[in-house]
Amino acid sequence: MKKVLAALGTAALLACGSANATISMSFTPSTSHLGIGDAGVIEARVSGLGNEILSAFDLNFRYNPTILNWTLVEYFGANLGNTISLGNNGLTNGDLGFDDSSLDDDATLAANQLDDFLLFRFTLVGLQDGVTNFTLGSDLDFERNFVGLNFTSLDVQVGSACIAVGTGNCATVPEPATYGLVGLALAGAFVPGALRRRREQGK
Repeated sequence: MKKVLAALGTAALLACGSANATISMSFTPSTSHLGIGDAGVIEARVSGLGNEILSAFDLNFRYNPTILNWTLVEYFGANLGNTISLGNNGLTNGDLGFDDSSLDDDATLAANQLDDFLLFRFTLVGLQDGVTNFTLGSDLDFERNFVGLNFTSLDVQVGSACIAVGTGNCATVPEPATYGLVGLALAGAFVPGALRRRREQGK
């Protein structure tokens, strides 16, 4: 009997751990070095969805435009099933904005979406000596908004990649600033563009 109870307790702990897993967007490689005029690739991956889904997003990828220039963006939209189509919020060098939302219902996405998948791949070219972080903007509604089940915004831990060019050295870049918790509280006060578009499509 004790063995059965122990097994049930372990299963319950594992289930809780899975449900509370941290959802993240990571950038790989986390550090890279380019010569001036050389191209490199950064991938943006979503992981740890667990019992959640990614049904829509509104994202702006930021970096120093004096150090890098983008030449190619590849989007892996199949991970959102049937989507409206990738929109761009202005492809300014240093601030690449994108949004999309799935036409599939939550149950269909939950049945078919992977827990961990590649969302974007960026090809970037070094312009001059220096170093920059590549990450998402700080605005929780319009620069790092991830939408999950029931049209709710997901709490996603966003990483960053350091890219050095020429004589630049990633060891000299300070840790990214931690964004205040006030932004999290404000996130629910506004209707994100991606969330609104998905609701309209569902009508």
